[in-house]
Amino acid sequence: MTDNSTYSPTAPAHVPTGVPGLDAVLKGGLLPRAVYIVQGGPGEGKTILANQICYSWAARGERSLYVTLLAETHHRLLRHLQNMRFMDNQYAGTSVVYESAFDILRTDGLEGILRYLTRNGKRQQASLIVIDGLFALEENAASERAFREFINDLSIYADVVGCTILLLTNSKRDSGSPEFTMVDGWLHLGSDEDQFRTYRYLQVRKFRGSDFISGRHMSSITSDGFRVFPRLEAVTGELESAPMRDERLSTGVVGLDDIIQGGIPFSSTTLLVGPTGVGKTTLGLSFICDSSEAEPGLIFGFYEDAHRLRRRAKALGLELGAMIDSGVVEVVHHAPTELLQDQLAEEIIEEVRRRGVKRLFIDGIDAFKQAAVNEQRLGRFVSTLTAILRCEGVTTVFTAELAEIVGGEHGLQFAAVSAIAENIILLRYAELESRLYRTLAILKMRESGFDPYVYEFYLGEGGFKLGGRMERTEGVVTGQPHRQTLTGGRDA
Repeated sequence: MTDNSTYSPTAPAHVPTGVPGLDAVLKGGLLPRAVYIVQGGPGEGKTILANQICYSWAARGERSLYVTLLAETHHRLLRHLQNMRFMDNQYAGTSVVYESAFDILRTDGLEGILRYLTRNGKRQQASLIVIDGLFALEENAASERAFREFINDLSIYADVVGCTILLLTNSKRDSGSPEFTMVDGWLHLGSDEDQFRTYRYLQVRKFRGSDFISGRHMSSITSDGFRVFPRLEAVTGELESAPMRDERLSTGVVGLDDIIQGGIPFSSTTLLVGPTGVGKTTLGLSFICDSSEAEPGLIFGFYEDAHRLRRRAKALGLELGAMIDSGVVEVVHHAPTELLQDQLAEEIIEEVRRRGVKRLFIDGIDAFKQAAVNEQRLGRFVSTLTAILRCEGVTTVFTAELAEIVGGEHGLQFAAVSAIAENIILLRYAELESRLYRTLAILKMRESGFDPYVYEFYLGEGGFKLGGRMERTEGVVTGQPHRQTLTGGRDA
């Protein structure tokens, strides 16, 4: 094939794939007049991804030609796709045409396939051509040189006609193989195991003519189709901070606002740290129950759903139920199962932007650690998430669990998260004279002064109630509480 294309100094515009998350990784989508390899083992989602792109383009008025070089019939392929929500039968056979070139490959080889694509691509007026079964072309090539010439001719054809071509393959050939050198882009779909969990990922190995976000990005396949979750810290550029406001938001607890000079600073992040059952969620609910139509609230939790939170709040005398019913507060609950941390972050950000949330309570930041495939990302991930929330003007309260209930030498090791939080409130149990006390201390307030004392607090029908300062008591913060001893050896 002869290259008769003319040079154009104007960079081509990206064409969105319509696959959630993928266009963010590709900085806009695929490029026209380009050939891309989509590589992955059986079951990694190549066919679903390619069909999802076809139907997304069909919805925009584009036409696609899906050519299979496999023995599988189109009826079988379409039957498997019927469960996918992107599958729209009004486009099947019209805007998305399925054809088999299996017999042509067997009888006429690679040259026959090229003639077939030229003829049928023109007849269909296809702006996208998918060739499912690149490995079959490799196996039927007379030589490695013949296979290279075919890939080269295919690239020239895409450039001359102006279409985009996707080559799907489950071949394990790597970057040293000629096809990866000659094509314009290379997308790798894979999966890996993290102990008992299997997770999917997408990685762009090559993308000519455009920037892209390198590295692995987690992905999923559901009835909605293929979805990519770009690494949050990689897709977030320079952020513009929300306009500074000399404003504080009430914690919803009488007395607590006084010891932090009026409340929590606007658009800051506050970490509530403490052992299980000490009152972290109750304090968070007190904060969120100060929401209003001007300051909508959102509870994003992992351990208690909306029904249980309503019951708890009612027992504490908090009007959470009425706020949920009126739409002032919404509750999003996810069981701490095999979720992905970037997936959780996307949902939080979408909910915040959809309702203009100003008060956010994330009950259980430890779940992000459980959702992390690589825990080394946790610090960067949380830092990016909190930066986005600050830019949205959201005042956020997190809870984090301490492993030890009463004490222990490892009780305060939460550096990855605490280094990011601007404010830290420590809730602890203190056992003194055979009695268990609940205590509160402010460890950090970045933009505010605070009382440097340990306070007792109570939970009951009135909710979270702050008591007085703990007198003649030391070691509460470190988990080793004891009474001071008076001179002469008598206990205080």
